[in-house]
Amino acid sequence: MCLVDGKVAGNCQITWSDKIKIRHRATVGVALLREFWNQGIGTRFFEELIRIAEENPNIMQLELEFTEGNSRARALYEKMGFRITGVKPNAIRLKDGTLLNEYSMIREIER
Repeated sequence: MCLVDGKVAGNCQITWSDKIKIRHRATVGVALLREFWNQGIGTRFFEELIRIAEENPNIMQLELEFTEGNSRARALYEKMGFRITGVKPNAIRLKDGTLLNEYSMIREIER
């Protein structure tokens, strides 16, 4: 969690499994209130998530997903070393019926 002047600006998380077949993969997520965009907080969140992954000898890659049209998030993820690995067509349906793709990204952990 990140506090700015006593207010929660956002949070991040990393999760992984101890199951042998998938313990090399960790999922990350970041949420940041709009009023705190462009202050380097998202970058700092990712730096910390990557540090945690690098300290875990089992984790070989970080994974995340983002929705079509979220170009700000995509730019941050690419800056932090993630690359698109797949797409789920029409994965998100908005209230007005608009269908959006969801993209998967990974970042390998270098050892």
